[in-house]
Amino acid sequence: MVKTFKLRKIGEILVERGELNPSDLSFVLAIIKSTGERFGKICLVNALVSEEALAAALAEQYGMEYIDLKGFNIDETILDIFPHAVPKDTLYRFHFVPLESQGDSLVVAVDDPTNIIKLDEMEFCLNRPLIFKLATQSAIESVLRNEDGTGWLLREVQEVQSKIGCCGVKIPAASVERSVFFYRDFLGLGIRKQSQGMVVFDHGLVLVNGRYSAGFPDDFHCRSLIYIQVSNIEELFSRAIELNVRVVTKLAPWDESGKLFFRCLDPDGNVVEVMPHDGSGVAESPF
Repeated sequence: MVKTFKLRKIGEILVERGELNPSDLSFVLAIIKSTGERFGKICLVNALVSEEALAAALAEQYGMEYIDLKGFNIDETILDIFPHAVPKDTLYRFHFVPLESQGDSLVVAVDDPTNIIKLDEMEFCLNRPLIFKLATQSAIESVLRNEDGTGWLLREVQEVQSKIGCCGVKIPAASVERSVFFYRDFLGLGIRKQSQGMVVFDHGLVLVNGRYSAGFPDDFHCRSLIYIQVSNIEELFSRAIELNVRVVTKLAPWDESGKLFFRCLDPDGNVVEVMPHDGSGVAESPF
């Protein structure tokens, strides 16, 4: 997905582009040595370079195209390429802007090319090849919050969060009993309806007994990443350890905000990503 090559140092690129003085570069490197803070953050906090100049240099460093999103509005038809497989609040979770389709690929704008794990997870979740371009963090936030272009998106996310069962995912289960324990007794999802061979949980998660035919081509393989929010993520992680749930990503900060997350596997090997309801990482436990 992301080409591997020897990266030039971002400071050298900024100096070469005339955006940063050599003396300022020495100042930034000294702060990094003493604090370990990221290069770009130091530059922005000390007003040494603009956010746009930093993003353009970062794009050059990673061999990406820098794009100015000023005045850009999301084309709603682009999102129709994955209307059922991926919730539209994925744009906020991964903080990206879909730009256009190119054949089987989707061109997206991101603000951090250094987080390779997150970019890989985006591609996994969207289940199609991605072509990355680089934009500033504030520009992406502006597009996502633009009432004229994407107010519908904000409203839809709020509606999804306020209703039960308005979107979901169907998962074949080798053992419905084991999966019910995992999703109901471990994760705390309520069961809305249960019949022979099928269990419907809150928020549209559906378990079906064994395999099901969805009319896919024989060579088509579905991949699932299930996203679930809980009230007390630290307590749930401790419970996962006690129950010997297969944890694939231990409890760790998701980003600089300090919000925690972890990933585990359900009984059938589907990846479940667990995040807290709010940014604190700790709230009243549902258990």
